[in-house]
Amino acid sequence: MNLYLSAVGFSDMDSRQEAKFVRSAVKQCTDEGYILKNEVLKRGAAVVRVSSSAGLYIFGRYEGKKFIYEYYYPFILGSKISSNDEITIERHVDKESYSVICDEARTGVTLIFYLQNIMDYMNYIISRPGFKKEMFIPDRRNAISKTPIKANGIVMSALSVGGMILLPICKNGRNSKKNIDAEKKRRKLIAAAKNGDEEAMESLTIEDIDTYTRISQRIINEDVFSIVDSTFMPCGVECDQYSVIGEILELSKEQNIYTGETIYIMTLDCNNMVFTLGINEKHLLGEPLVGRRFKGQIWLQGNVKFKG
Repeated sequence: MNLYLSAVGFSDMDSRQEAKFVRSAVKQCTDEGYILKNEVLKRGAAVVRVSSSAGLYIFGRYEGKKFIYEYYYPFILGSKISSNDEITIERHVDKESYSVICDEARTGVTLIFYLQNIMDYMNYIISRPGFKKEMFIPDRRNAISKTPIKANGIVMSALSVGGMILLPICKNGRNSKKNIDAEKKRRKLIAAAKNGDEEAMESLTIEDIDTYTRISQRIINEDVFSIVDSTFMPCGVECDQYSVIGEILELSKEQNIYTGETIYIMTLDCNNMVFTLGINEKHLLGEPLVGRRFKGQIWLQGNVKFKG
């Protein structure tokens, strides 16, 4: 059973009810012809919507004309497209799902997230010159997974099964011309450091040391959450799990049409990276409002816009 199933409104579902629901959803999608299919690779996916922004993506393969379900995962649809970054996609060991590795220019870190649109990726792969069906045999998957891909954009989203609401902090001067120029300069330094510029690396290191020194002095008399506006840090042993603090830019409520449970849909700004978050109302401590901050652990997902 997927841990984040409860995030999209199935908090009271046990593994037996889950299996029954998935079988029923697959049958309904098959009967109504709502299964995405790749004829060459004999793979398919049923997309079951449980609200306007949330749903289940059920992946499987075809044996003849019969769709065989293999696994599913819950998802939230994002709305904000990030910059056009170079990505690498790699298959997971235990099943035919994929992780995406992306160098995020604004934060200067390497992001790893769960690929949502698997069928789009497969359609993209078979359209590339020199494609061979044998490339999708698990022990030969490196033939396609190690090649960097240029995407038209990435739409980030995330699910959470536990979080709290923090009050905002004073941001006087945060959007001043001086700070905006400093942010642009930092992005240029990060880009230069990635290309091997030693001066840029040294400048970034000195800047980080100065920041650490200032925080160490302030934290003696101030609470850490009044100093740190937002964070985006890897969390746990799985690569696509992150601990975040982010400002709520947009907020809405949706109901799971099967259970009636309420899902909060938030657009968050974490370290200048904007993404959509879904969390069950039962798992959220505090009242979310635009301008307040969300703190919690997330499972990061992404929809990659592949070039045709």
